[in-house]
Amino acid sequence: MDIGKTINQTIRLLTNPKKTLQELKSQSMTRNDIIMYLAIVAIPSFIGILVGYGFLWFWGANFIGPALAGAVIYYVVAIIGIIVLGYIFNALAPTFKSQQNQAQALKLVAFTATPWLLGGIFYILPGYTWPLTFLAGLYGLYLLYIGIPMFMGTPQDQQIPYLIITIVIYAVIMGVLWWITNTIIWNMAWGAALAPYAKYWY
Repeated sequence: MDIGKTINQTIRLLTNPKKTLQELKSQSMTRNDIIMYLAIVAIPSFIGILVGYGFLWFWGANFIGPALAGAVIYYVVAIIGIIVLGYIFNALAPTFKSQQNQAQALKLVAFTATPWLLGGIFYILPGYTWPLTFLAGLYGLYLLYIGIPMFMGTPQDQQIPYLIITIVIYAVIMGVLWWITNTIIWNMAWGAALAPYAKYWY
C-alpha cells in the first residue's frame, strides 16, 4: 500500500468526510489491504503509548519495557477489534433492512475508525488522554453514522438503531478483551515496574 496515498486519503477523510467516504465506497480493497491501512493509521497510537507511558508518565521515570509491551498489544488488539466489528456490522445488516456486503462493511468500519486510531497519539500526554481520545472517537462515530447508508444501503430510520446496537455489542466484546489483555500486561510488566513507586501512592 502506498503510504503517501494513505496519508492524503486520511487527511481528506477528516476534512471532507462525505465526499471522501463516497469515493472510498467504490474503491476496491481486499481484507489484507484493509489490515495494511489500519496498520498505518494505528501507528500514532503505538507511538503515543510508547512515548507517553515509557518516558513521560510518573515524573519522567523510564518504563520503556512495559510501555513497549503495552503499545504492541494495544496496536494488535485495536486492529483485530476493528476487523471483528466489520464482521459484526455485516452480520447485523439484515436486522436493520440493510444490504449484507462483507467487503463494504470492513471498509466502512476501518475508515471510520481512523480518527480514534489517530487520536491515540494523545497517549503521549497520559493525564489528558481520555478526554482527547473520546473526542476523536466521537468524530469516528459521526463518520460511521454518515457512512452507513452509503456502504450498507441502510434506510434513514434504521441508521441510529443500527449504529447503537453494533457499538454496544462491540463494546462488550472489546471490554472483555481489553480486561484480559490489561490483566496480562499488568501481571507481566507494569506490576513489577511500578512496585518501587508504590510509596508515592499513600
